[in-house]
Amino acid sequence: MTEKTKNKEENGISFREYFESFLKMQEFIINDLIRATIWARANFLVAMGIFNYIEILGSFCLPDGNCKERFNFVFENELLPKEYKNFYNKLKMITDPYHCLRCGMVHEYLIKTNSKEGKPNITISFTIYGVESYEEYERNIFSKKCGLELIVWEKDKSYHINVYNPRLIHDLNLAFENFKQKINEDMFYRENFLKRAKEIRLEKLK
Repeated sequence: MTEKTKNKEENGISFREYFESFLKMQEFIINDLIRATIWARANFLVAMGIFNYIEILGSFCLPDGNCKERFNFVFENELLPKEYKNFYNKLKMITDPYHCLRCGMVHEYLIKTNSKEGKPNITISFTIYGVESYEEYERNIFSKKCGLELIVWEKDKSYHINVYNPRLIHDLNLAFENFKQKINEDMFYRENFLKRAKEIRLEKLK
């Protein structure tokens, strides 16, 4: 890719224009999640939204990938902090993380508990933790290293997932920041970002 192509797309939209629209998208997503957590206390809807936004962020990394590949990419490539990859790998041992978290919440309003092939039937319950003030929001961020926690109640039978919304929002924002750094340093991310931005006409977000 030439320097001219880096800065200007064939449709006349510059990289900077796409990037600025991406910044606005990030700002809207994070601020909306924070308000919905603290003021609306819409804990389940916030958690559902975060898992959708993880997939959306993944779409800028893998514009040709399917929904599952996009979701998994964000965990597997440590756009989220490394603690999330550890959680993801543990969950992957017992069930499909994408179907469990993203599909379960969006389509069934529950954590989905499909057992992996050859594994016994399992149950996975969950608790979503919200807050009632900005002070509580800050305390949750500093008291948790990860917004997702997998607890083994009975191995191969019963598990529990804790979802800490404030920490999860904080780390989703970190994932956006990590992605922005990558698209400025790595042509793989930059080219995929431009492809996805062009597909969805990201420049229209003003």
